[in-house]
Amino acid sequence: MKNRRKFIKSTSLLLASAGVMGYHLAHSESRIISTNKKKGKAMMQHNVYFWLKDEVSESERQGFAKGIMDFVSAVKEVHKAEIGVPAKTEAREVVDHSFGYSLFTWFKTMEDHNVYQTHPAHQKFIDDFSGLWAKVQVFDSELI
Repeated sequence: MKNRRKFIKSTSLLLASAGVMGYHLAHSESRIISTNKKKGKAMMQHNVYFWLKDEVSESERQGFAKGIMDFVSAVKEVHKAEIGVPAKTEAREVVDHSFGYSLFTWFKTMEDHNVYQTHPAHQKFIDDFSGLWAKVQVFDSELI
């Protein structure tokens, strides 16, 4: 009886471990965004960081965030977009929490990005909100 309990306990632990490992393996690749390499073209990610002027009010900040959402929504060539603010992560030498807003956009092709850059909604956003920012920094990446 004692050996049977030991066998069942050992087998249960082994099966549970295998299940966890199998789940991890099956889902680990699902977190990787496809770069569209199958078609010979890599996706492009356009990351924009905005530092707003100190005197910008809370209502102006809210209008700015809405302005980003409105303009990105108007550009059908945007594959995906995310808007963010600095995370409340631990301060470290390599972490920069000094920006006010971030915009991450993904494009299936460089041509889509180029349409975005010259789109009237993009120009309207710049015209309407450039007076609020002290600095803008862009990081463009071709996804591998």
